[in-house]
Amino acid sequence: MSPLRQAAHWFHGRSSRPAAVDWVPLGSLAALREHQSAAAPEIRRRRAFERALMTCGDRFTVPGHCWICQRPSEFQVDYSYSYPVDGVLTPNWREHLLCPGCCLNNRMRATIHFFEERVAPPPGAAIYLTEQTTALFRYLRERHPNAMGSEYLGHAIGFGEQNAAGIRNESVTCLTFADASFDAVISLDVFEHVPELQRALAECHRVLRPGGSLLFSVPFQQEHQENLVRAVVDGNGEIRHLLPPEYHGDPLHSEGCLAFYCFGWELLDQVRAAGFAEVNAYSFWSRDLGYLGSPLILFLARRKAA
Repeated sequence: MSPLRQAAHWFHGRSSRPAAVDWVPLGSLAALREHQSAAAPEIRRRRAFERALMTCGDRFTVPGHCWICQRPSEFQVDYSYSYPVDGVLTPNWREHLLCPGCCLNNRMRATIHFFEERVAPPPGAAIYLTEQTTALFRYLRERHPNAMGSEYLGHAIGFGEQNAAGIRNESVTCLTFADASFDAVISLDVFEHVPELQRALAECHRVLRPGGSLLFSVPFQQEHQENLVRAVVDGNGEIRHLLPPEYHGDPLHSEGCLAFYCFGWELLDQVRAAGFAEVNAYSFWSRDLGYLGSPLILFLARRKAA
């Protein structure tokens, strides 16, 4: 039986209700290593399942259940943005496993699931996303009418203003919102592109209400304590590259967006230094829901309650 047939047989042999996700809170590199040791047999089973799927050609689908669509799905995978792991070309699971129903990939579906389940925003919550042109923003706006988003449009228009397409211009280092404006801020794969990281974290803290939550994702080296600094901005405002330039996809700019960092556990201390109280990385994986790959990590920080 092929790996995909095995996966389909396994999935359809389960009950219609997918298993709950174990969102594992980790506050440090030491906590990660303790978790890896305790969960070593399960982690090996997960990697074996993923490795078996990789024998299924250049494009394949993985049967599962979409938490967003609330129905079975065939998650789509290919080898774009792939990378070698132990000498084997491996799909970028995080950016694939696209559900054809909601058009959201692995990390987007998981982010919304985590937000609704662990942050649990109240009805009518004021939510700010540091993106506006994505399928994820459109879904959250439908679910939460008081959600608003923005993109970084540079100095073409003023910060806080909208262009002709209705896209709001904001810089995460100098947000135009009043203090304590939001119940939650969501920022996905943005902070690595911000050379003034500490200012950005402080701004997120400022615009959150007491008890509010910052949910974010970044490129993360889970086995490293220190951040990897790829580039800096010098005193003359010029970019100085410390490593070969790395650009990530940008929906508004075809040339991509320069990455200044790839983060390690040092990041959690930087978030705490910005004033946040509870700060954790959450590791997760789900065969049922198509949350495959390692590391799959989301970060949650909360402002102190009044």
